[in-house]
Order: sequence, then structure tokens, then C-alpha cells
Amino acid sequence: MTGHLRHPLTYLQPPARPTGTPDRRALSVYYGPNALNVLCRYRRVIVQPGHYRVDAVRWLQARGVQVLAYLSLGMDSSPHGDWLRGAPDPHWHLRPVDARHPEWRARIEAQVLAHRAVFDGFLLDTLDSASDPVQVRAMLKLVRQVRQWAGPCYLMANRGFGLLPRLGGTINGVLIEALSTTWADGYRMYERHELEYTAALVAQARRLHLEVYGLDYAVTTRARRFALRRAEALGVPTFVSNRELTLPGGLLPRLAAPERHAHGSLSSTSA
Repeated sequence: MTGHLRHPLTYLQPPARPTGTPDRRALSVYYGPNALNVLCRYRRVIVQPGHYRVDAVRWLQARGVQVLAYLSLGMDSSPHGDWLRGAPDPHWHLRPVDARHPEWRARIEAQVLAHRAVFDGFLLDTLDSASDPVQVRAMLKLVRQVRQWAGPCYLMANRGFGLLPRLGGTINGVLIEALSTTWADGYRMYERHELEYTAALVAQARRLHLEVYGLDYAVTTRARRFALRRAEALGVPTFVSNRELTLPGGLLPRLAAPERHAHGSLSSTSA
């Protein structure tokens, strides 16, 4: 393991605050393979690193695409490990980890060191699995160590809003998953109190001088249109996809199902 941490601010330039109409091609979140001809249309993409060889990543980078590798800090798919704790997540069958465990930290360090020479940065996922004070402190330390191991790479947190105020200068951006729509308990648009909550998250991220992105989930044209319009009103680029994140270009009108009216007929409106 690496020794003392240098101050994380030595790695970062303050990110630009979003202004004006968001670029709907600002971000793609895609966990499938291939699709380079679609991903190259985006300024920044988040991918599963195991799906892309070095030459594929370099091909995207040569076309001006910043490629971020997915990295889970708080959950693991391994069937066995002394760092595992608790029961598997019912949706993805991942188990929470003990962020203090030296073997887990060593695994994260190895992944960061292996990928930083290829990718432009990392999406740090499952930060919110740290729910008690002991794990919160351990996760804060782990994120700071990732910053040291990653050097000048771009770091984007997936949510983790309970941690971000204490990570000043460590993270470049934040992804607000389920900004306006969700797949949990069935695909749906948020209700008013939920929209107010995520709007407050956007405001918090901006107070922390972080770049802000959204990720929404939809299967209908109405929900897709709702997510894009709200993101535009907030000035936040959002990517609308399915729960499995297998759509490199996001949910397009021709893929979305028209909204069904209460009497059973299909709406003819399109996004």
C-alpha cells in the first residue's frame, strides 16, 4: 500500500460550472461491449473496463472522447473474500465490503494502477454503501487514496452526497443517478417531493464546484421526454437509458414504447 497522501488539490483544476443549455451528447453510460461508432459521438463515456482493449480506448480518445472506467468502491461481486460483509443486494447480487480491509484496498489500488495508463479517469460507484460512521471514515480515506493512485485522472462520483462535502479537491464531478426518473419498483417518473430532492442535490454539487451529470431510466417516450426536458431546465446533461445500461446511444424515440392511455390505446406522440 502507498504511504502518506499528498494534498489532493495538487492534482486538480477547478471544473467549469455548467451554463446554458446542456449538451445532450455530453455523456454516455454504457456497460456493454463494442458500439465504438456510437460512443464516439459523446464527449465523455463511462464503460466497463473489461469490455474494451487498449486499442479500442485509444480509438475513442483519438476522436476527442474522454473514457472513464467503472470502479465499484463499496460493493463486490466476488463469491468469497474476507472483505465482504452483509447480505447480497437483491437487484445486482453484490455484497457490501468493509472499506477498511487491507485486501480490499489492495484490490482497488491494483485496478486503478492498471487502468490509469489506459483510461482518462474513473466513475466511483457504490459510495453510498458506507452507511455507518466507521465505514464512512474508511470510504473517505479510500476515495482520497484513489485520487493519489489515479494522479491527474478525472474522478466522477456516483452520488455519494453524504461524503462529497468532506472530499473537497478530490472529486472532479458527480453523477446523479435517477435524476428525474427511476427503474426502482417499476420504471416511473419522480413525484414532486422526489424532484425537489434531486434538484437540491444539483444545487449542493454546484456549491461544491463539481461538474454535474444526470442518469435517468425510461422505457416510454413520455418518460424520456420528461427526463430530457427537466435536465435542460436544470442545466444538467442527462443520459436516458434502460436499467441494464445496454444502450450506447441511450433510449431513442424509436426504441421507447409510446405511453399507454388509461383506456388502453397507445399515444401517437413522439419525443
